[in-house]
Amino acid sequence: MNGDVYTVDEDQPWARAIIITGNTITAVLADESEAEDYIGPDTRVVDLEGGLALPGFIDTHVHFAGFAAQQHDIMLMNVDSDDGLLEELRRVVPLVGDGEWITGGDWSGAIQWLAGTGELNTERPPQRWEPDRFAIDDLTGNNPCFLNSYDRELYLANTAALEAAGLADAALEGMQLEGGIPTGLIYRGSPAIDRIRGVIKPKSEERILNEYRTGLEVLAEMGIVEIHDMIRSFTQVERFVKLQESGELTARVWVRPWLDLSEEMFQRDLTMGVHPQTLERDYFLRYGGFKSANDGFLGSRGAMLFEPYTDRPDYKGHYQEYNSDAAQPGSLVGNPEVFYQYCKAAVEHGFSVDSHAIGDRGISEVIDVLERIQQDLDADMSMFRIIHAEIVQPREFERMKALNLIAETNPSQIADDMRWLENRLGPEREKLAFPFRTFIDKGIVMNFGSDVPGNAGAIFFNHPKYVLNAAVNRTNNEGEPTGGWQPHLKITIEEAIRAFTLYGAYACMGEDSVRGTIRPGKLADITVIDRNIVNNPDDLLDMEIEMTIVDGRIVFER
Repeated sequence: MNGDVYTVDEDQPWARAIIITGNTITAVLADESEAEDYIGPDTRVVDLEGGLALPGFIDTHVHFAGFAAQQHDIMLMNVDSDDGLLEELRRVVPLVGDGEWITGGDWSGAIQWLAGTGELNTERPPQRWEPDRFAIDDLTGNNPCFLNSYDRELYLANTAALEAAGLADAALEGMQLEGGIPTGLIYRGSPAIDRIRGVIKPKSEERILNEYRTGLEVLAEMGIVEIHDMIRSFTQVERFVKLQESGELTARVWVRPWLDLSEEMFQRDLTMGVHPQTLERDYFLRYGGFKSANDGFLGSRGAMLFEPYTDRPDYKGHYQEYNSDAAQPGSLVGNPEVFYQYCKAAVEHGFSVDSHAIGDRGISEVIDVLERIQQDLDADMSMFRIIHAEIVQPREFERMKALNLIAETNPSQIADDMRWLENRLGPEREKLAFPFRTFIDKGIVMNFGSDVPGNAGAIFFNHPKYVLNAAVNRTNNEGEPTGGWQPHLKITIEEAIRAFTLYGAYACMGEDSVRGTIRPGKLADITVIDRNIVNNPDDLLDMEIEMTIVDGRIVFER
């Protein structure tokens, strides 16, 4: 109480107090003086202090294992100096545990993703930073390190890693030497790289669980009450079960297996909506639809386009293995029957399929197959999603609406893509990018995801202030450009909040009936922020999360 409540409930959009009993919203009051009737000796009273309570944010596109690892793994994308490397190692070494390997890093990745061009600078500058093991040995001690540059041209092994591979005194081709002694810097193509990779020990299970715990803490601090995760193995699901049993799972999880796992899912008699262990309908931890990748990315020119890339007139993108006869992604030859058979088997076993499709041709070809599925099986397609849906030709909106498909979009990626999309697409196709306004105007259900953690060239952001700001103001994380990029596609703050709350719940087999708004009888997932962003959307980038409530439980408070 003592603040504003934006409910996202059309029957009562605004209120002044919320009453929660157990995990359920008991009452939503327009007059907070009425709250006194509900306050007993054991009641916790939360003073909003003039802030805003609204339904909890639902991130519908997360690679949680990678996001969680990012919290503890070394992150060097903004590092190109010994000082930066040492600073990051001081953060990471105490987190990983004695003897654990520290790998990766992608040093200079974000720095080399050149502003305005969308190009990775793969030419090695004359004064390129070349670190050595002697700068980091004192800090890393018993933790073997094998780090890499963003382009995998350079690798750095500390003494512990070289010793583990029997290379501390070796002089293999591609190893940098000073006075005949390896410095730890290794160049692409060196046989030393495979030697070291061959002795890297996988992360301990406790280390991975600690990453998950920290990842969940970060989500709670950002007001995120649910994630829709993509999984490559059932081991990932088992970790969620373990954390739930110990009371440490502080966000709802909708688990989406990649299509690779579909046959095993069928054999296990698993289906959408059921808990991985109890196999009963669950609203906290449960399986969702399958995840498919149908084309590539705009940044790498993999997204499939009808017309060639403006900056590469000989190329129109490529297919992924899920809609090609090729066993690996990147085929130039597609076969829609491959994707059709995947979708047909999914529907026959009670699943939907959520399809990564970014380019206009990639999206169109996905819709072609889904139309066939609907006609051939008389299937309800309302839980099928098109993921990303970045470049959409006008004719496709009506087709999406006719099938009741969901558009799962990633607003915060605008911050990166706006810098180079005109280069890729030209000025006319650029006007089609991230068409949030059109989705809403055409009556298509749209929800928001972040796609964290990102890739070797860009860090993706999942804090709600960046997601909402990109959708509403169409600016980057610094509020630029003035007036917004492609402002004709802006949406209102009310529409953005709905996409980030109610429609995330809807996409989980219609769970908007039990959560996603603040309404009596619904599950209590609530985020409290420090200001009324509905009345003042220009303040989005300054908002702070004050409290996060998941299933009636306070999982974060500032």
